[in-house]
Amino acid sequence: MEDEQARSASGVPLKAFYQRADVKSEQLEVPGQADFTRGIFAEGYRRQAWMESLACGYGLPEETNERIRYLASVGQAGYGGRMSINLVFDRPTFCGLDSDHPMASNEVGNVGVAIDCLDDMARLFDGFDLAQLNAGFIADRSGPFLMAMYIALADKRGVAREQLRGIVCNNPLTDFFCSKTPMFPPGESLRLMIDCVEFCNAETPRFNTIRINGYNTRELGASALQEVGFNLAIAKAIIAAAAARGLDLNKFVAGINFQFSQGRDFFEDICKIRAARRMWSRMLEEKFAIADEAARRMKIHMQTAGSTLTAQEPLNNIARIGLQVLSGALAGSQSMHIASYDEALGIPTEEAVRTAIKTSKIVMHETGIDKVADPLGGSYYVEALTDELESRINTVVAEVEAEGGVIAALESGYFEQQIANTAYLAQSEVERGERIVVGVNAYREDGDLGINEIFRPNPKAATTAVERIKGLKASRDAAAATAAIDAIKAAAAGGGAMMPRYVEAAKANVTLGEMIDAVEAVTGNFNYAAITANIS
Repeated sequence: MEDEQARSASGVPLKAFYQRADVKSEQLEVPGQADFTRGIFAEGYRRQAWMESLACGYGLPEETNERIRYLASVGQAGYGGRMSINLVFDRPTFCGLDSDHPMASNEVGNVGVAIDCLDDMARLFDGFDLAQLNAGFIADRSGPFLMAMYIALADKRGVAREQLRGIVCNNPLTDFFCSKTPMFPPGESLRLMIDCVEFCNAETPRFNTIRINGYNTRELGASALQEVGFNLAIAKAIIAAAAARGLDLNKFVAGINFQFSQGRDFFEDICKIRAARRMWSRMLEEKFAIADEAARRMKIHMQTAGSTLTAQEPLNNIARIGLQVLSGALAGSQSMHIASYDEALGIPTEEAVRTAIKTSKIVMHETGIDKVADPLGGSYYVEALTDELESRINTVVAEVEAEGGVIAALESGYFEQQIANTAYLAQSEVERGERIVVGVNAYREDGDLGINEIFRPNPKAATTAVERIKGLKASRDAAAATAAIDAIKAAAAGGGAMMPRYVEAAKANVTLGEMIDAVEAVTGNFNYAAITANIS
């Protein structure tokens, strides 16, 4: 008998127990075979353990360079033993502002690394062989410009472009409702995104070129259903735009990665990923006629949920993170960002990131999870919940289509409105004590149960960054920089290829902010709708 009080985090009613009759699927597929519910590789983690790819970045480029080396020294590694660098940028860089911009004041290097120009990119990767790296650029609006700087650096060092590996996130569509930063209009953002993919597919074929960012959607307050449904709808719109551009869709979709959150509900977050893989494979086959099964594999980077970490009793977060890593592994993720226990307080200390990586290693080597693919496959509960989530996520996707599609939904504020309502209801449950958060609204203890050390970025980073950019502008070839900026404007106005212009601009010491300003002068900016929760 169904207990109406027992529900998953997304509100799915749960039975007291499950039987074979609750599972809709007639026969379980084999891991590694379409539709990939049970994972994209038959051997699971016997083939390759998940890649630990912690987001990293703060202060000046050389300071982040040091943290990258520390992560490697305590065990972080990419595929095939390559060094993995997953870079997060400060808010000015993320938004496309130079460090000397008035709006960048007090933000330079605070929550990510500050990158203004090719010289900064060189400082960031000083001492690293670019041909042996797996580099990730976590910035969407700024992603193509940062990628252009990285390519320019490779050219300068004599590293062949086809040797470069990693991912440029390059999908600002979710930022319209997740970060509300300065943005080009949605249609222009989509065009610039496809431009970057087209260039990178030809020039840097080993680079993944789009991240579909479910994680930020979830962190904003979305349910698991909205996290997957909204972002599958966005992915569908992106692929349709690529098809309209005449791109090879088999090659195009192979460069797409998904990032999901793992944390609020152990089993729901496992089943969410199983359902997402199945839906992705079927959508590619049925909507876009992609017959190649390998091209229909959903590649997943899982991030343990920062929103579940508490500033109160922060050492409790170690247990939360360990369970989330286990959940992500049981779901079959390909790579993971493992959060640090002190992230609710600031940028992690070295001790905290060391603990995060060792937490992953314990799950990887001391649980036996690496020995069998999809060990939860066949569980009545897991299979039934996977089926139910798929059905409900399909409803979410259909609702986006009913709004007129992704671009219309972005322009109207639909995504943000729906998430605001969901977040309001979830927080209300916490405040009423219906959702327990240990150490926050239950099992609290008196006294100081915090930690002794909190990381603070170098307060002189902003001064140094501003001095550097002023020196660059004073010493560069002004005529060459102006010509490069004009070339970007001309390409934007004429619908021409943008990425080659960005690369040449980087080589001419044009800054990130100047490149983005050049595009913005043609496309204009997006005006956000005012959003508040509208649930009575």
